[in-house]
Amino acid sequence: MMKIKISVFKVSHPHSLVVGKKLRFRKRLSLRADAGGKINIGDCVFFNNDVSINARELVTIGSHVLIGENVKIYDHNHAFGKNYEGVQPNTFKTAPITIGDGVWIGSNVTILKGVTIGSRAIIAAGTVVNQDVQPDVIYQEKRSFEQIPIHYRKD
Repeated sequence: MMKIKISVFKVSHPHSLVVGKKLRFRKRLSLRADAGGKINIGDCVFFNNDVSINARELVTIGSHVLIGENVKIYDHNHAFGKNYEGVQPNTFKTAPITIGDGVWIGSNVTILKGVTIGSRAIIAAGTVVNQDVQPDVIYQEKRSFEQIPIHYRKD
């Protein structure tokens, strides 16, 4: 009996992609480089299920990086007017993203434009990364939760 593993690997513009040795991925890896954007991936990088990378400028991922499920990486966002005239169609603000060597990115992380993540950093699951992360740190969003009792009316 033969075991067959099928994964979907989508690349929008293959000439805009540079990949090192030993790239591994599970299901539904989407790499999209539009409008002259580039994606550079180092050696020994692992992508879990449902990872999406979208580049209009540059996304660089170092070597020995682990990326969890459902991670989204965007080096751009839509431009909008000063007086909030609405989103400008097909107009984007871009800034490159750099992810250092040995980084671990947990599941459900979103990385936004202009961010540099230092080598060996760990990004906690569910975090939105919108600022630079120093090397050798655990980066997580601080969340505050409160449990409020429900006082039911007694009729």
